[in-house]
Amino acid sequence: MWILTFVPVVAAAEDPCADPAAAATWAAEVAALYDAGEAERADRTSTATSVLERDEERLSAARKLDAKGRLCTPLAKWQAAWLMVQADDVDVLERAYRLAQESMKGGEKRGPWLTAYTFDTWRVAGGYRQTYGSQTRLDDNNRWCLIEVEPDATDEERKKFGMPPITETYRKILDNAGFTAEAATLERLDRVGLYCKPLAATKKAQRTVRAPD
Repeated sequence: MWILTFVPVVAAAEDPCADPAAAATWAAEVAALYDAGEAERADRTSTATSVLERDEERLSAARKLDAKGRLCTPLAKWQAAWLMVQADDVDVLERAYRLAQESMKGGEKRGPWLTAYTFDTWRVAGGYRQTYGSQTRLDDNNRWCLIEVEPDATDEERKKFGMPPITETYRKILDNAGFTAEAATLERLDRVGLYCKPLAATKKAQRTVRAPD
């Protein structure tokens, strides 16, 4: 009799999310962090030091909740993953990717898109080509260029993850740089210098990044 009553208590203690009230509190914490970040997103610039510092604070808070097993819902995992995208540490970016995967498996409708986006972000931060075509960067002429994409990546795979066909991405990059008359092809993108190599986020970031699961 004692065993039958003791085992569920242990299970609940091992699973922070077993307490609905606590899970709801933590979900609200993540949502508040996410909402604060989104409220500032429109004003964020590369020189907005105070905003970047708050990004770091929100990232740190999300990681602490994750470390304690307090991301209990698909939405909370999605929001935490998005906050972690602000990092330049490949390990944190890998965790963002894993959380995005979990949110997708849990039924979060934006999960597939974020899974692709975080995978590309993680891969590029390690100095490698991306897969889905979501990542750009400024080149030496201060133009947005598309970071190299794995040549065997397909539009069929992109569609599964809510990403546009690669030609749509080519078109946006070309138009943004003023090449509106150029055909939306990789050859043209490369010819005008808007297809650029990935740059590792830090010297420590360069490492092997696994293929998507």
